[in-house]
Amino acid sequence: MEKILLHTCCAPCSASTITLLQEYEIVSLWFNPNIYPLKEHLARYDTWNKYMDLLNIQKMEIKADWLDDETKYEDLWLNDAVKCDKGRCYYCYLKRLEKTVETAKQTGIKNFSTTLLSSPYQKHDVIKQMCEDMAEKNGLNFVYVDPRKIHYDGVHKIKKLGLYSQRYCGCKLSIR
Repeated sequence: MEKILLHTCCAPCSASTITLLQEYEIVSLWFNPNIYPLKEHLARYDTWNKYMDLLNIQKMEIKADWLDDETKYEDLWLNDAVKCDKGRCYYCYLKRLEKTVETAKQTGIKNFSTTLLSSPYQKHDVIKQMCEDMAEKNGLNFVYVDPRKIHYDGVHKIKKLGLYSQRYCGCKLSIR
């Protein structure tokens, strides 16, 4: 069974995405420097850990630079996101997916995907194109899935397990 590196934004989005990737040995990557505040970041991280353990899925994580000092969030994440000429969501996707591709190359995993494709609230076509471009540029295989139709099945699965499910995308601006 071939491995796939799955950038995982949260457990609720991963639940539906994982369902569509059963032909792969999934390695779940946690890299989400956008999630704010620290309490929220840790709640989502903890839920991701528990859910991956329940599914017996291998985990990898890359710690966000600001986690040791929450006051650095704006300097290390938000300011650059707000300045991005293609918008903060584009910046958010770009940084997380660049790290996913870099990690795939470093670990020799040729396939990658992202749970960002799960949410009906994300810019699906932008994410898909970004992944396709990165795959071509880096000699990797982007595995496209569209779990939007079963997204809420995944959310309900997480809630049924008694795990945390968030109420906003993640960044400081999306809290509103």
